[in-house]
Amino acid sequence: MMDNQNIENNENEMSMQDLMDLYDKPVRIGQIIKGKIIQLDDKEAIVALVGASHDGKLVIEEATVDSEGNLTEVLELGQEIEAKVIRRPQENDSFFILSMVEMHREEAIRDLRAAHENNETVKVKVKDAVKGGVVATYLGQRVFIPASHLELHSVNDLSVYKDQDLDVNVIEIEEKRGTTRVVASRRKKLQEDRIAQEASAWENFEVGQVLEGHVERLTDFGAFVNVNGVDGLLHVSEISYGKVGKPSDVLKVGDELKVKIIALDNEKKRLSLSLKALQENPWTRIEEKYPEGSVVLGKVVRFTDFGAFIELEPGVDGLAHISQLSHQRVESPSEVLTIGETIKVKILDSSEENKKVSLSIKAIES
Repeated sequence: MMDNQNIENNENEMSMQDLMDLYDKPVRIGQIIKGKIIQLDDKEAIVALVGASHDGKLVIEEATVDSEGNLTEVLELGQEIEAKVIRRPQENDSFFILSMVEMHREEAIRDLRAAHENNETVKVKVKDAVKGGVVATYLGQRVFIPASHLELHSVNDLSVYKDQDLDVNVIEIEEKRGTTRVVASRRKKLQEDRIAQEASAWENFEVGQVLEGHVERLTDFGAFVNVNGVDGLLHVSEISYGKVGKPSDVLKVGDELKVKIIALDNEKKRLSLSLKALQENPWTRIEEKYPEGSVVLGKVVRFTDFGAFIELEPGVDGLAHISQLSHQRVESPSEVLTIGETIKVKILDSSEENKKVSLSIKAIES
């Protein structure tokens, strides 16, 4: 029977043999190898490798895809790392050249393939704008995102995406001539986010709510304003109490504004909005603003067979009957007035209830 000392010696001999066998194994190009950082500065690290007859060298470009920084910000002295061997020692350089970037690239390709197969998103970082799209990276692997897949709308300036982190779906991954081509899209994620956002918005919309929105597009009959991810219609008649010819006369795409929900249809997903509902009705206290007998300035805005309408303020047009236009007989308002001219008029009567102001020009003529 062996005594304890012999058993201990045997184990020590086994351990030494194992270690010798390990060092006798050749280190191959492409092998993932472990080691400890024994020397470190801003640009490179020297690594004592396990199972290798020479130390390894890891330069900053092979340590991280972002090589603009300082290697001491990425690694620490004494840190144990894994890296891929990309060159064996040579006469003028006795180090194994290592790469963590290439090791991560293999991991990246595995992740990207899995994301493609499982229809999952991955987060990539945009590095540059190129013709037709942007180039991003995922753990060092190049990923191309076509311009048409960046947004749900067309994009004119691709440079704004530089250095942004984007969640994307891999739509194509192909191995060709030793390189892996990866194409990704952000549209599906954006569509899913929009659907979720719209569903949440419709659950919370109520008539009378005042919300922040921004103008998405303009038409002749109104503006479409996005509120909480939903496009609502701001009809031209709801922009102002004053007369608005076309929405583009007072609004532009991108304008931020507060709007009030005046009608909604959850079933048909229709949302009606108003700007003027947040403005004071100009007919409120009209008798106080334009008391009987006062003289004010107004602008001639339109003619009828029975007189002329004169704008006192946006949303308030008073009528000067044809009999009140002049002391002389007038057959048509255009005989004595011009559209757009500013004139003095006298208030004969004003009514908030009837939304009516009666005016006279001849009452102030000498």
